[in-house]
Amino acid sequence: MPQPRFFTGIQSSGTLTLGNYLGLIRNILEIQEEYEVIIMICDLHSLTIPKPNFNYREIGHEIASLLYACGLKEENCKIFIQSEIKEHVELAYLLSPHITVSVLSNMIQYKEKKREQESGNLALLTYPVLMAADIFLYDADLVIVGQDQTQHLELTTNIAQKFNNFYGQKLLKIPQFTIPHLGAKIMDLKNPQKKMSKSENDFLALLDDPQTVTKKIKEAETDSENKIYYDPAKKPGISNLLTIYALLSKQGIKETEKELQNLNYHQFKLKLIDLLNEKLGKIQKKYIDYQPRIKEILKKNTEYLKVLATQKLNLIKKEIKFN
Repeated sequence: MPQPRFFTGIQSSGTLTLGNYLGLIRNILEIQEEYEVIIMICDLHSLTIPKPNFNYREIGHEIASLLYACGLKEENCKIFIQSEIKEHVELAYLLSPHITVSVLSNMIQYKEKKREQESGNLALLTYPVLMAADIFLYDADLVIVGQDQTQHLELTTNIAQKFNNFYGQKLLKIPQFTIPHLGAKIMDLKNPQKKMSKSENDFLALLDDPQTVTKKIKEAETDSENKIYYDPAKKPGISNLLTIYALLSKQGIKETEKELQNLNYHQFKLKLIDLLNEKLGKIQKKYIDYQPRIKEILKKNTEYLKVLATQKLNLIKKEIKFN
């Protein structure tokens, strides 16, 4: 019996952050023995906010190398670059008649990014349709997403139901969607009311050197109480740092609070810095080993996934009399 299939995507808009590791990669490491893992590096999705002189392919190779360096296994984890498999775009177009512009324009992320970027471009508007195509193309059984993707998942389910009902058969498989609880949203270090993001210049990157890590943690926002306990509403800065420490040390929040209860903020930050530098140092060492080999690994993965994508798209096109 074949393994169930897990699918997720990571934006290629910049280097991987600690938020990516704790919110997503850490969870994939826990399930990679049970699932066939497919991870898409979303270079097409990154075009919703285009950047001049940005090397999407180079950053894609960096992200793939880092993912394997974090502990994902080559034999069961197929990482690929989205634009290398054209079937994603073709399936998105076949889905598009089953969703209206008004629904897409009412998506929360679209309205927020349109307001922030002052640009409601077509790529941004149709992002959820391409996201749905990404998922359906591989008949995924499980998909992990961030808390800010909830509305997109509802839309994905709605598209599948409408498409299947229109053609009178189950052509699109609706997977189980899950959002991690602890660590699903690692917050900004200096502004812990906001999610840690590559678009802000205040995040911890997996490739940050020890000096940079030390500086960023020492400058992270706390409060004047100088007592360590978890309360995101009243103590967002300390609660964010506590979450990072707990996840890296593989403990629960209560256990972490007990361990750190006699420390002041300065002592806690030094302890967290040591833990971070130890973890990132191991990842960075493996990253160097993967860099010379990553193009060949990605090529092999793409060849395998191209077969799956072509088979699925051809099946859909045959059933809708489009082949």
